[in-house]
Amino acid sequence: MLTILENISPVFLVIALGFMARRLGFLPDIFISSANRLVYFVAIPILVYGEISRGSFSQSFDLVQITGTYAAVFSAAVLSFLAAKALRITPGETSTFAQCSFHGNLGYVGLAVVFYALGPEGRGAASVLAGFLILFQNVVAIGIYTFTAGGGRGFNPRVVGKFLGNPIILATLLGLFSSAAGVTVPPFLMRSFDIVGDMALPLALLIIGGSLRTAPARRVQMVALSTLFKLLLLPLAGLVLFRSMGLGAVQTETAVILLASPSATVTYVMASEMGGKPDLAAAAVTISTVASIATYTLWISLVGGL
Repeated sequence: MLTILENISPVFLVIALGFMARRLGFLPDIFISSANRLVYFVAIPILVYGEISRGSFSQSFDLVQITGTYAAVFSAAVLSFLAAKALRITPGETSTFAQCSFHGNLGYVGLAVVFYALGPEGRGAASVLAGFLILFQNVVAIGIYTFTAGGGRGFNPRVVGKFLGNPIILATLLGLFSSAAGVTVPPFLMRSFDIVGDMALPLALLIIGGSLRTAPARRVQMVALSTLFKLLLLPLAGLVLFRSMGLGAVQTETAVILLASPSATVTYVMASEMGGKPDLAAAAVTISTVASIATYTLWISLVGGL
């Protein structure tokens, strides 16, 4: 247990540093906004492309792992949607609640925990799965917002294109193509990718810390329930599926870590764009990120023991 805490504690210490830095005025909103764009559009995609392209496609791509992960996310999405209906909340709240219950922060938190828990090899394998999972999460979320009566603003090609054109997805697809086709990236260019990639995760974690907000009291019940779905029920469903499918130990641990990531910051943006409840999304991101300190320790300990 102590070793696990030592491996993942740097992630949350850097998040805490970002939170304190913002409170002290070192990370103003204008910096967080600009830095977030740098990480989202440049640093994380370069990190993902570099990790995937230098690896073997046959070793990184695992259809069983991807299928099991998709099944776990879809199950969590359906169950959270039904739970929202049982709570008799508004359509906008239903859409946002369901999305926060399955849409994980893979690029900023999940990959960082994989790296500090499993090392560079784990991060390389996780980058492929994260790309496929990011695509699937966005498709399911857009579907929920579009088809929840009154919850969204209808089918909007601009919004759909924006999220399906996620730079991390595009970097993943390009990396997969390079790996499968045997494209060799010149060493000087790969070293440049490494420099940018090395700054990606620390800067992303600082941004997460600087973006944390307090949760409105009226949202406490929904936030607590969505956090339960996201941090406990979703990774549990994944673990059960992976064990039943005979997935290997490293692949199982990598996938569970990604499934156990806190609610994604993009849930706030999507809620704003598609008629959801941005304050609910912001509260869910904050609470799930803080709570994931404990749940990550639990899942890494449990999966490692198995």
